Amino acid sequence: MSFQHMLKAFELILHRYLQGLNKLLIRVGKMKQHYWAAALLVSITLRTVSGFYIPGVHPQTFQNGDEVPMKVNSMTSIHTQIPRDYYRLPFCQPSSGPKMASENLGEFLTGNKIQNSPYTLNMLTEAYCVKLCQVTLSAPKDFMALKLHIKRGYHNNWIIDNLPSAAVGLTATGQ
Repeated sequence: MSFQHMLKAFELILHRYLQGLNKLLIRVGKMKQHYWAAALLVSITLRTVSGFYIPGVHPQTFQNGDEVPMKVNSMTSIHTQIPRDYYRLPFCQPSSGPKMASENLGEFLTGNKIQNSPYTLNMLTEAYCVKLCQVTLSAPKDFMALKLHIKRGYHNNWIIDNLPSAAVGLTATGQ
């Protein structure tokens, strides 16, 4: 069935629905114009909010101690418009290597490069200073790349349970 046929069918259903609603209102009696408009608005609203689905979004419940997925996105900067791959710098990588974790076409089209991460977060479990790995900057190019990204103000974009994370930063004056 083509889109045009579906549109015609929807128009026909809506027309019949409105005719039925109009007959019902005539039977009830002559109502003032604003009551009829309110009744129409309520009936249309009730019909359209019966359900919805947004691809890639589904509620998830976590119990105490459950692992909460954390992903990494491209690093961005307020000084340049060029995003950089998170694993371009010498950060700890997952044991099986970085893998793309995009869930839908929209993430791909907007330029997000969402990948898995080696970090482990658990619901309602506090952990302080857990060593993930240790990276040694032996090559001068690694040191220079890290220095350049810090100079240009690049920051990480982490995604925890499909929500972007946030951080509070301090200025040079400590504010």
